[in-house]
Amino acid sequence: MNYITNQLPSRIITTDQQEYLWFSGTSYLGMPHHQGFRENFVKSLSKYGMSWGSSRNNTIRLDIYEKGEIELAKFSKMPAALTTSSGMWAGQLAINYLQKPDTQFFYAPKTHPALWNAPNLVLEDWEKGLSYTEWASNITSKVRKSKAQNIVICSDSVGSPYVETFDFQWVTNLPTDKNITILIDASHSLGVWENLINDRVKIRLRKNAKIFTAQPKHNNLKVIVTASLNKAMGMTGGVIFAESNIISEIKQSPMFAGASPMMPSLLDAFVHSLDYFKEQHQKLSENITYFNSLISQNSFLDSIPNYPAYCTNQEGIHEYLKENGIMTACFPYPTATDLPVTRLVISALHYKGDLGKLANLVNTVARNGISRIQI
Repeated sequence: MNYITNQLPSRIITTDQQEYLWFSGTSYLGMPHHQGFRENFVKSLSKYGMSWGSSRNNTIRLDIYEKGEIELAKFSKMPAALTTSSGMWAGQLAINYLQKPDTQFFYAPKTHPALWNAPNLVLEDWEKGLSYTEWASNITSKVRKSKAQNIVICSDSVGSPYVETFDFQWVTNLPTDKNITILIDASHSLGVWENLINDRVKIRLRKNAKIFTAQPKHNNLKVIVTASLNKAMGMTGGVIFAESNIISEIKQSPMFAGASPMMPSLLDAFVHSLDYFKEQHQKLSENITYFNSLISQNSFLDSIPNYPAYCTNQEGIHEYLKENGIMTACFPYPTATDLPVTRLVISALHYKGDLGKLANLVNTVARNGISRIQI
């Protein structure tokens, strides 16, 4: 069931003339409601206006894009960044850049459509219903057998909307006689996890050469990370993270040159709000730890360490929580015929009392079962 509201949800949402605690969405850091960030945005609007409807490669260029991208790269502990109008466009720019002769694409299960390569899209593992673990056990063999010299392997950093951890152990076993690019959509981990690149990927990069410093001819494995800025970061736009030489090459592509950029005011507000982002990240981490300390170990919720989303396919949970003043997201995924996914999300905006109320309801269901307590 869909609900209509005329307010931007924060920790509270009002719909159908009733107020609920809001435990879903993707605004993990709560930046759209952060007073300091909003004030900085208003100041930035007075300087840069609503938009910059020009190519980034035009004769006149706004310096805030380079400044913002330097700070985004530092914030994410990545070598270089390039912003775009959306996360979807960031993914498609990266895909277009990698569409070169003698290239084969491989897709992990649940890879976001932002990374789909329509002309050569092969999702045979998805069609077989393989789990991520099963796919990972086969990918090295498939890459070895591929006749292509250039390999692109696409994956999300974390499962969404149904939360799932992805172990990148398979990266350490990839062959060294092919040019391999790991393309990761990190939309749901940017701003949540300090390190965008999985430790397994880092290990392999260090085996090849110093991370992000080797010239292409000396390093057969590269990593490109794309993400939406409209999740935890609270900004309309997207970003590509990669080595600086890759970023420079993407900048020269027609698809980048012909596209309008993200709102400059948002990047300016970000640059002047770095401390706020760090503070909100700390609050989010504390809220996750606190909530986890309250819920029972036999909880029916699926979750992963240090992550704010909790999911279940158990029927009746969404309705039970709604009857008790808590609104969640609940929808079929990935198709309309699949079981509905109830997704609970902790944000930096929640108070301890909010978390305590949710935890008490979760523990009641875990202890008694939903069939015995539903109204």
